[in-house]
Parts: sequence; C-alpha cells; structure tokens
Amino acid sequence: MAYHVEVAKQAVKEYQEIPATEKESVKKAILSLEKNPRGPQVKKLKDREYYRLRVGDWRVFFSISDPMKKVTILSIERRSSTTY
Repeated sequence: MAYHVEVAKQAVKEYQEIPATEKESVKKAILSLEKNPRGPQVKKLKDREYYRLRVGDWRVFFSISDPMKKVTILSIERRSSTTY
C-alpha cells in the first residue's frame, strides 16, 4: 500500500536552495510519505486540500491522491516565509 511521491518543478527549485546541512533530513521526511502520507508530523491545512509536513524550520506542502496512491510535493518553504 505504498504511495508514489512526485515533486513539482517549483519544489525541486526550492529543495536545491536548502542548506546542505538540512537537505538530508528534508529528503528523508519526503521519502517517509511513501509509507504513510498522513503520519504524526502531517497536518491538513484548513479550508484547503493540501497537507503540511514539518521538518525543523522547513515546511513541505503536498497533496494526496488516494485512488492513484500518489503524493505530490507542491512546495518546500522555510517556516518564516510560508505562503500556504
């Protein structure tokens, strides 16, 4: 019952801007969504169909498609500059 994780182009650009010391933890957190996209660190955003995963000072915003078993990473933002 594993999910497939896709990353939007915008999220790829944002990931590349993350400092090297923090990239690995963000990557591990994103890959953990394959097994459980609604884990304990995940919160559903109010009035939206998006979810947020907290990784230290970073927030990973994504959507879940249960019928397709797909998680789409939409954005990766520093907590202080979050727009979602």
